[in-house]
Amino acid sequence: MVKKMRFWGTSAGEATPTPFCECRICQNAREKGGRELRLRSSFRIDEKTIIDVGADFAAEAQNMGESLYDIENILYTHTHEDHFNYMVLWTRSVARKKPDKPMNVYFSEDAYSVIEKFIMTSPVTEGRESYTGPDNVNFVKLEFGKEYEIGNLKVTPLRGNHRTVFEKNSANYLITLPNGKTMYYALDSGYYLEETFEALKDRKINLLISECTMPILEDDGKNCPWHMTLHTALRTFERLYEQGTISDTTEVWFTHIAPIGSTHAELARYISGLTLPYKLDVAYDGLSLEDRFGF
Repeated sequence: MVKKMRFWGTSAGEATPTPFCECRICQNAREKGGRELRLRSSFRIDEKTIIDVGADFAAEAQNMGESLYDIENILYTHTHEDHFNYMVLWTRSVARKKPDKPMNVYFSEDAYSVIEKFIMTSPVTEGRESYTGPDNVNFVKLEFGKEYEIGNLKVTPLRGNHRTVFEKNSANYLITLPNGKTMYYALDSGYYLEETFEALKDRKINLLISECTMPILEDDGKNCPWHMTLHTALRTFERLYEQGTISDTTEVWFTHIAPIGSTHAELARYISGLTLPYKLDVAYDGLSLEDRFGF
């Protein structure tokens, strides 16, 4: 049985512990294990849809005790390697028992160019004909601000303040679940663009999943572009609360967390000491929100 609304991975790009690092936070993760250990960020909504299948997808599937057999839709936030791994296409194609229909893979606007500029042309992907054909994968281009029906979800990609060599803006996903609740999955968002704040103004979010790439407890007073620091995120949430997008019933969860500034336990303790008008907590690998947001 697949657990819905589950964090398969909660790390930023380097993972925790980072293999080449012996800093205080990485050493603590090796010693303590448990919630201190993080693989690269991924979130499984239900049996059929997952957001980001990146560098650690095989290890995450093992850790979760689940397969990706029933996955019909992959929503990609952007094409950085910790979020997007073309090997998922090859891995699916060589499975001995696999679905008899292609998997839909979604990129938003500029990110779609990764297909032509990398997947279909790079020497790295030699042999691609065997795993990029219409029997295995269906590539789909999304437009920012437009709502799509994907499986049993209503999905609208909004622009994030984060870029790669393939795209000017990452995609943050506004999703209406079958139970009518609304979630916003905003990783690699940076401090939100004005157009994104505006797009969220008339929406009521029940679940906000946000990056906290740099969980540094001290506040430098700056809003970080490209990635969120802890206090950039808190200022973002304050503005979302003031404009009515989140409320005292909204759950906000941090993910995409690098081993910078604080351990999981330290970050959770710091947050528990804050007085906030919404609910905020720190996610960890394997956490499922199915009891409150499942369908």
